[in-house]
Amino acid sequence: MSASTVLIVDDDVPWTETAAEALRDAGFTVFLAHDGDQGAVLLGRETPTVVIIDVHLPGLDGLQLLRDFRRKDHVTPVVMISGDDQTSIQDRAMAEGASAFLRKPISLAMLLRAVSRQAKATGNGRLQRRSGEQL
Repeated sequence: MSASTVLIVDDDVPWTETAAEALRDAGFTVFLAHDGDQGAVLLGRETPTVVIIDVHLPGLDGLQLLRDFRRKDHVTPVVMISGDDQTSIQDRAMAEGASAFLRKPISLAMLLRAVSRQAKATGNGRLQRRSGEQL
């Protein structure tokens, strides 16, 4: 059985590195993008088991990235994250097709629970290369 994969799209580099390490320690394969445009490129050519997207990103913002991704993929779980405490942001993310929404700061335990739950909901998978490109 192949390992579940997670794509994190967040411009907070220290947080993404810490989150990626915790997810790798839990057995996930993790890929990172640090802005919305990089995230769109990876989502255009890869198939992660779970996607984590920050709402506020440089370049393409997280909600637009979610909308664009949902036009192509209605199944892959997307966990939206944000430090913004406005309920309207969470409501918009869920209306656009997010599977879950976590507010920052996010404990690593909470992140692992959310990702594990989403991965189990869709079964295990591996990041699939569609175009033969290397990450």
